[in-house]
Amino acid sequence: MPLRITSTDNPRVKAALRLRDSRDRRATGLFIAEGLREIERALAAGLRLVEWYASEEILGYDLATLLRRLPIGKSSGDAAGYDVSPAVLKKLAYRDDPEGVIAIFEQPRRSLAGLAVADDALFLVGVGIEKPGNLGAMARTAAAANAAALIAVDAPIDAFNPNAIRASTGAVFSLPVVGASTDDVVTWALSHGVGLFAAMLIPSAKPHVQARLTGKAAIVIGAEDEGLAPQWSQIAERTGGAAVQIEMDSGRVDSLNASVAAGILLFEAVRQRRGG
Repeated sequence: MPLRITSTDNPRVKAALRLRDSRDRRATGLFIAEGLREIERALAAGLRLVEWYASEEILGYDLATLLRRLPIGKSSGDAAGYDVSPAVLKKLAYRDDPEGVIAIFEQPRRSLAGLAVADDALFLVGVGIEKPGNLGAMARTAAAANAAALIAVDAPIDAFNPNAIRASTGAVFSLPVVGASTDDVVTWALSHGVGLFAAMLIPSAKPHVQARLTGKAAIVIGAEDEGLAPQWSQIAERTGGAAVQIEMDSGRVDSLNASVAAGILLFEAVRQRRGG
């Protein structure tokens, strides 16, 4: 039977709480998944479960039922489980109204150099995307378009921040999200034959429906407040890509949300690849 914990001062609880801080996530290589959907998706992605905490009182059913619902027993290996009081679970939870179960997983180790680049690989590159929620939303969009990875450029990356996990609906568990510098991405693109298509509001940018987004391609999106620096137009051409823009007709706005812009461009690439 899982060990019962009722004190919020328990050393295990304190160690888990520290994972709320990005520095501790980086130092330990661990993160917290909260709720049934997140835990199910982390397990489905093959991430290693380290330990889990559940409160029967909050769940509304016993731990035996939870273990039948979640394949924890088959995936946990040496993972420890804890039966905790409602006070402990609420202390551990990030959400105001927790479901009653959280789990700690090991972060997958991913890098730009380790990305597989198939002949028809599609990537999303986010430049200067600092807010975890925006990063998560872009990961969700990229996963929906079956992109091979999300590359975060020139910004701190914390794909397992609770806000990033929630905004991605767990897509960060299976979609590689890697950090890189601009120079690293250019070198990577040139060495793998990946064309970079930079979303830019400049006169020379092609309408996005006229750009050839098939083959090895990466959509490059800038931060919502600044967009991409002018150099990205030359970078795109150098890699065999182009500067592209989404034509807007209303005249009432001059930009789109980063994840919305990413979605439009990614799904235009999907349409072209399907022969649409």
